[in-house]
Amino acid sequence: MNVSDYIFRCPGKLARASLLASLCVSLLTASISLSQDNPKVAELLHEGANSMRAGEVADALNYFTQASALAPQVAEIKLNIAIALKDEGKYQEEISALQSALKLNPSLKGANLFLGVAYYNLDEYNKAREALKRELKLNPRDSQVLMWMGVVDLAANDPEDAVRSLDMAAELAPKDVDILFHRGRAHLLVSESSYQRMYQSEPNSWRVHEVLAQAYATGDRQVDAIAEYNEAIRLAPGETGLHLELGDVYYAASQPENAEAEYTAELKLDPNSIAAMYKLGSLRVDRGKAGEAIPLLQAVLAKDPAFADAYYYLGRAQDATGDQEKSVLALKRAIECKPSNDTLQRSYYQLSRVYRKLHQDNEAKLALARFQELKQQSDADQQKNLRDRMKRQERRNQEQNKDGSGG
Repeated sequence: MNVSDYIFRCPGKLARASLLASLCVSLLTASISLSQDNPKVAELLHEGANSMRAGEVADALNYFTQASALAPQVAEIKLNIAIALKDEGKYQEEISALQSALKLNPSLKGANLFLGVAYYNLDEYNKAREALKRELKLNPRDSQVLMWMGVVDLAANDPEDAVRSLDMAAELAPKDVDILFHRGRAHLLVSESSYQRMYQSEPNSWRVHEVLAQAYATGDRQVDAIAEYNEAIRLAPGETGLHLELGDVYYAASQPENAEAEYTAELKLDPNSIAAMYKLGSLRVDRGKAGEAIPLLQAVLAKDPAFADAYYYLGRAQDATGDQEKSVLALKRAIECKPSNDTLQRSYYQLSRVYRKLHQDNEAKLALARFQELKQQSDADQQKNLRDRMKRQERRNQEQNKDGSGG
């Protein structure tokens, strides 16, 4: 059995010309400003820039070519020609234009970046790397250059080098979804390579069975994951963490009794495991064993006094055992710990129920109102996120279709 058969794979190559769109606009604007002393050149560049924005690439190329004939020593105009050629998928001609621009101005911002991407689109990865390295020397903190270094390394089947570049890019632009996408691919491929070498080195290792179990669990193949975890436990019965992971799979497979047994086994191996105590305690609350859950959850909170979810479950357990006053305190503490939105909603809803049992109707109404407010906002955010994801996917599809038709 091959570990890599169960690892998610992405397409080997993604040519995303639109990632450079903002840089194109800034370069077009810069070349226009450099040509203000020549009204005819400036006019041609304005027309070319407008044509590019309108998607009329052939017209833009014509304007830029005329401008370059009038001002042959302006490197930025040749870069504009390259940008237009890029949008038409004429990568060899783009490369020639970029080389001409760089001959006039070796420090021209963005030129080596476009050159690297052009070589990438022609599958000439070594040349792409060299161009991107030159751009990186000029702009060492440019996240887009670092991202493209990673993309080229991925295409050249060198994910470990890609990880280094993409990690740096993510530090500089932590919210850039394209960087995060490629970074995730790189780390996944490095992990796959490590697992594959591990499998080849020692195929009967319990670690191999654990990795296969994790991969099966990620793919919602709980039956296979359970079998692999049990085999790993058979080979390494004293290894901590395996029972905990197996318990999670049983929980996901709607087998709470088996999950509870595994969490209990984990706690016997590792009595100080906060994760095992919390999972066993919260599961026992859900299974109607509140009295057995309270000591576990209190032990968790003694080790981690800011564990909001543990306070929530403790509040539920205390309510179930008839201690509503303590339940209110625990639920308020959960809210004060600034938990996730889901736990915050659940805490307010549970608090409203406990207040009703205490006949504190005004407090119950306030807690319920806060719950409803949070839920409405959460529902609205989910709808917005769904619309945003659909729009992003639509843009990606359009970009990939454009790249496929242009190349």
